[in-house]
Amino acid sequence: MPIPNLPRRSVLAGLALAAGGLSAASAPIEGAGGPPRAEPAPRRPDYEVLEVGPGKRFASLTLAGCFMNSEARWNNSYAGAERIARMGFRVIISPGPPGYYTNDSGSHSRRWTSLVGWPPYEGSLLGPVVIEGEPGKPAPMLDTDGAGDGVLYYQKGLFATGNFDATFRNLAFRGFRRKDGQGNYAAIRLGETPLEGTPLASQVIIEDCEFSECDNGLLGGAPGQRLTLRRCYFHHNGNTAAKSHNIYVGAMDELTVEEVLSRRCTIGHLLKSRAAKTTIRNSRLLGGGGAESACLDVPNAGILEIDGLTCEKSEDSDANWIIHYAGENQDADGLPFHAQSRIRINNLTLIAPPKLRRHPNWPEIIGFANQSGDGAEISGRGSHFVPVEAKGVRVHGLTEKSAGLPCQVLAERPLVDGASPLRA
Repeated sequence: MPIPNLPRRSVLAGLALAAGGLSAASAPIEGAGGPPRAEPAPRRPDYEVLEVGPGKRFASLTLAGCFMNSEARWNNSYAGAERIARMGFRVIISPGPPGYYTNDSGSHSRRWTSLVGWPPYEGSLLGPVVIEGEPGKPAPMLDTDGAGDGVLYYQKGLFATGNFDATFRNLAFRGFRRKDGQGNYAAIRLGETPLEGTPLASQVIIEDCEFSECDNGLLGGAPGQRLTLRRCYFHHNGNTAAKSHNIYVGAMDELTVEEVLSRRCTIGHLLKSRAAKTTIRNSRLLGGGGAESACLDVPNAGILEIDGLTCEKSEDSDANWIIHYAGENQDADGLPFHAQSRIRINNLTLIAPPKLRRHPNWPEIIGFANQSGDGAEISGRGSHFVPVEAKGVRVHGLTEKSAGLPCQVLAERPLVDGASPLRA
């Protein structure tokens, strides 16, 4: 069934949002002169189900967003933070024919010719949410036809998370970029703070999702936020502006990456994390034909824990290290060297090309470049040398010295699994 030509300016309200639960009840405390008593548990959100797609209650994401932003629910934050925290939605998106969801994101899309929904909504998170493809069906394709269409507002993305928990599951994102190659859009933008006076404290979970042909697949994050990526596939993101990456995570509290494949980034990093703690398990960061910089960049130091990771550097790369740690002084931007920093590595494979084709005169490729001890000018105030605890490191195309880690040098290139981690 065709989607009606609805008005242009509405929202994807609900589509920039978030899901999950609130904190558990406080521990028992001593009452004055009486036995211990338990604080009442905060009320958890009851998730109202909204079905989106051909023949469903909501024909489009925009219409579902308008409903979530209606006066009876979010009302553009006027309801108050406590009430909003109980207004949860589970948005189930059914697959549609090719192009069904193209530019379906509300206010900045040529899909809509005039205003639909009131109050208008510009994509900031106003309540917990789960957004997922219909269980048992192929992931719906959420895409744009370029020129910045299909983004919530300038230099943002289809979804923008913030103060409330969010879960995204079984979705495909494609083409959130500017055609001129100078944009900084993303499929999902992390770390907005829409409710004045409330701290940014949320858990974002993204699982079984694919991100391709965007300026950034995933971008942002701020202190107070935690992100888990599980069984996701990022590929062919980036643009000529060199401000774009497959995955770029800001200075959030914690990033956890599990069974993720990031490969063939057009430019930028396969994975960049400024998080206070970065944990990677059973994942692959494979250049393989792209022009990525580092496979993994952790520029502000912090806790880095790796347990199962394969990194393969492209010969077209624009950086001569595979993994980069603590090599940026970001004091001026309010992103200092993390006070708590350590590196623990287990089961790591690093594969380097014979040379960098675009930079044949550069020094040899370094496997793990640890710049934490290079001083404040390089790594920022409070920086200090962070030793590496490493075991089970294997390298190909590197020497024991250039690997930067205690390692086993492999004479033959190991087999690398480049298959998507998404379930068939």
